[in-house]
Amino acid sequence: MLAYERQSQGKNSLFHAVVFTGGEFPAPEKTRDFWESPLVFGEARKPDFVVAADSGIEALRAYRDYFSREPLGFRNAEFHNESVFYPDLILGDFDSISDPKILSQYPDEIIERSPAHKDLTDTELAISTVRARFKNVFVTLVGGAGGRQDHFLGIFDLFGGKLSPDAWLCGEQVFLNARKRNFFVENLEVGSPISVARASREFRGGKILSRGLEWESGVFRKRGMPSISNTISLEYFKERRPVEFYFKRGSFVLILPISSRISIARI
Repeated sequence: MLAYERQSQGKNSLFHAVVFTGGEFPAPEKTRDFWESPLVFGEARKPDFVVAADSGIEALRAYRDYFSREPLGFRNAEFHNESVFYPDLILGDFDSISDPKILSQYPDEIIERSPAHKDLTDTELAISTVRARFKNVFVTLVGGAGGRQDHFLGIFDLFGGKLSPDAWLCGEQVFLNARKRNFFVENLEVGSPISVARASREFRGGKILSRGLEWESGVFRKRGMPSISNTISLEYFKERRPVEFYFKRGSFVLILPISSRISIARI
């Protein structure tokens, strides 16, 4: 029986699943503020379920090393000891992992091998698996930057469909699924870029309201990318007030500095 089949979930409880994928990933120390954000949980929340997709196991190991003494819970409670870190699930065709011997360090029970020729990428397979196992789940994706640009575009394209992550930690930024959600963002600096993109399935329409930006929501473009390189207003920065976003209609992606502290008022 796989580890995720042992998880229990209350009727209205919300799971936080973290998926580590291949490609470049943000330095763990730069993501501390994200993990300490209230998000939709009202308080900082440990991951309930951790997945490594193919070479994402290497990103996960880097986070393990940095957060080894932190109470973040990047650990499978069923399989671990003092020297080896075990996630809940490792899956993929493992064609991009740098050293296949890495897998020998983990129990067979948490490894799922997929064929190289398949309809879903390993990232899509990981998100699909999580969403199939848990009804109310917030998915954070880590990695997927650098290297081939088509891989980056493939992940961004997910925001327009059912396999969208809720948050994607990529490079120096966090991408957030902003479809019918309200955000309160703190820990912003004047000049730090804030952008709003459209999910790939929609080119026009939607409704966005905001408070606390240098260029307020009335200037958001009605077609294409609504806002590029906006920033917190000097007034909001001096008063240490959170920037607010209200996505009423449409399918959008909110792009923030990775050091932001984020809370989502409605999901």
